Amino acid sequence: MSVKVKIKDLAVGTEFNAGPATLRILEHFTDGTTLVITSGSIGDRPFNIFPFVYERPEGFNLNDWRTSTIRKDLNENFLAANKAAGKIDTDRIVMTEWDLSDHQGGAGYGTSQDKIGLLSQKQFEKYAEQDLLELDDWWWLITPYAGHSYYARFVDTDGSLSNNYACYGNFGVRPAFRLESEIEIVLEEDKVNLSDSVLLEGFTTRQLVEEVLRRIAEGTEGDEDDSDF
Repeated sequence: MSVKVKIKDLAVGTEFNAGPATLRILEHFTDGTTLVITSGSIGDRPFNIFPFVYERPEGFNLNDWRTSTIRKDLNENFLAANKAAGKIDTDRIVMTEWDLSDHQGGAGYGTSQDKIGLLSQKQFEKYAEQDLLELDDWWWLITPYAGHSYYARFVDTDGSLSNNYACYGNFGVRPAFRLESEIEIVLEEDKVNLSDSVLLEGFTTRQLVEEVLRRIAEGTEGDEDDSDF
């Protein structure tokens, strides 16, 4: 049986079908947005390609997201594919500031405003620690490699970080974006994984405290099998 549920009520790590790709929830923010990423790569693609000399912008660097072909692909083709699928309202995908600092924490290329982006190295390290990004594949990050304008950062198949020429086309693409947390999606009942905060909404603070004290007294604190919740 299918049910409607708000994205904000789903636990981190929950996946849902958005049409062109399956999305995984990485974090709910207090500003009413939720960060998601595709659960797998949507395809192998160069981070960027060398434009013809007469089309090359001044100051062009191959690892600069702002002038990359992958940025154009994601914010045009991928965004359009989501709109055509009709499973999420793409008007409620939020314009986001993406961090283009280099991998050593330098200024890099500053920031970029886009609806669709890629995770930065900092974001990867944060969510990888929570076991939210496992993937047996190579995939690009938005982060440039410091000191070499041809190199971009990527995640190796074992989850380690590395770098390679941004023009190479054998690395995967995992789009990431923020969308309004109030959006409703349709899930099968057995796929609904509610967050802890939602599960506890029906209990008062007094009830929760009494339950903790009861478990302490019985020596069962943290025993999920004995939980009344």
